[in-house]
Amino acid sequence: MFETNQGLRVKVVRFGGGERCPAVVDANGMLVHDPNVYAMLRLRSQECASNTMEAHLRAIVIACNWAASRGIDLRERVASLDLLSSAEMFDLRDSLRENRREGGVVASATYYNRCHFVRDYLAWLARAAIQRISVADPKLPEARQRLEWFERAMVAGLPKGGSPEREGVDENVQLAFREAITPGSPSNPFQAGHQHRNQALLHLYWETGLRRGEALKIKGEHLIGLPGPTPVLRVLRDPDAADDARRTQPAVKTLPRDLEISPYLGNLLYDWVVKHRTDGKRYPGAKRTPYVFVSRSGQPLALRTVNDMFELLRERVPGMPDNFSPHILRHTSNDRFSEASDAQGLNEAEEKQARNYVMGWTKTSNQGDRYTRRHTRKRAAEVVQRMQEASVKGQNR
Repeated sequence: MFETNQGLRVKVVRFGGGERCPAVVDANGMLVHDPNVYAMLRLRSQECASNTMEAHLRAIVIACNWAASRGIDLRERVASLDLLSSAEMFDLRDSLRENRREGGVVASATYYNRCHFVRDYLAWLARAAIQRISVADPKLPEARQRLEWFERAMVAGLPKGGSPEREGVDENVQLAFREAITPGSPSNPFQAGHQHRNQALLHLYWETGLRRGEALKIKGEHLIGLPGPTPVLRVLRDPDAADDARRTQPAVKTLPRDLEISPYLGNLLYDWVVKHRTDGKRYPGAKRTPYVFVSRSGQPLALRTVNDMFELLRERVPGMPDNFSPHILRHTSNDRFSEASDAQGLNEAEEKQARNYVMGWTKTSNQGDRYTRRHTRKRAAEVVQRMQEASVKGQNR
């Protein structure tokens, strides 16, 4: 699978052991030296995931093709440490902002990342050139100053690259969502033959707060004690799995862990796996893959199919927010976790430790602060209300 951008393009090579390695090739399919050396020596040494490396290289490809279209020899510019002028930098940034597949511009976070990826690549090449300059050469300080200026200017004034603030959804939206994914419900927007699969997957996101890709990496052996009173879901990291032929392989980005799930979810998963997934007419070939969630062809379910499910929910189910997604359900699950922690009387340290385990974060992670905005706001409102009630009582004495 390739993406062509004028001359250079990114090709994802899949080795026999299942490992995926993105590479930059020219119009003839030949490997291009500088970007691939950078990928191996810099990105791979940092243990970047295949998808992350691919994002870096796609930005670099845009920059290289932009330079070729402008008659700019990037290698010569870097070797001479002239790098880019201000006008050329702004022109390059405009190119990095374009959405070449759909037209228009990419999201701010994507634009932000692309500019930083290209900045880091060109600076890496420039540093190699600087290292070849003699310490006694009077040009060395100027070369370093040029590089420092370029590193600042290339990313100056960019829109904030962070994700927009998200919150979980309220109880009414949750009820509408759970009703809409129930097989046979009038509000269910999915085809009848796939409603049981979709319910098991979507309820899994709602109950556990799993990331989108984590749910798609679940294998039958990861479902323990189904059906039964204490079912367990095992979440494991399995990068570059040889038995996963998906073009964009889902990834488990968090720590491995065993999650206790509700008997209700356990029954949904059991019914899907035993009664529906085995239907050769609906899911031909499903028996040949170990992954629990499969497509209509029986192949492991793709990330884009999950995106399509949520798009259909947003379009067809009244009350679904415009940003409704697996990540919003992850926020929602964290809100529900906070409420359950309050009900059990956990102190702040105990709640943090438990949440970090369930979400797959390290013991000292503060990631939970990003996922509990709605619950924090609700707590604050309750405190303010109690203060006001106490104030009113004091005035009435």
